[in-house]
Amino acid sequence: MSQAKSSKSRGFDLLGPIEEELDFFFSRFFGSPYPTIYRKELSWRPLTDFYETDLEYVLLMELAQVKPEDVSIQLQDGILAVRGMRKASPPAERRRYHKMEINYGPFEQKVAVPEPVDMDKLSASYHDGFLEIRIPKKRPDFGPRIEIQVE
Repeated sequence: MSQAKSSKSRGFDLLGPIEEELDFFFSRFFGSPYPTIYRKELSWRPLTDFYETDLEYVLLMELAQVKPEDVSIQLQDGILAVRGMRKASPPAERRRYHKMEINYGPFEQKVAVPEPVDMDKLSASYHDGFLEIRIPKKRPDFGPRIEIQVE
């Protein structure tokens, strides 16, 4: 991995904790998780696991009540972006919430993918409220094998 790519990935990884701290600060100060002065549109981040094996990277995202057609996945310049919408159903009766933690509306989650990947073999599946994206690692191409006779 080149030095430029490595520092770019590290820089991107640092933005996550900073953004989470800002979210926490604004939610405590203003009493709302995403005040309009901080974000142009309301959004939330689904719980996500991102791990690698010897052969691939895997992203697992919890998306209960999100329809697959309401999700878009894009991998560009080493950044995997998952965007979508969880739509709220209007309540049939008047409600007075005592606790409200389920987020609705648009969401976005981005992760840096550290190595070159095989773009032709990407796959995504959705089962029991979980989106799973598999990103195979690209094997180095050493060219044709050349045999050398030892005399």
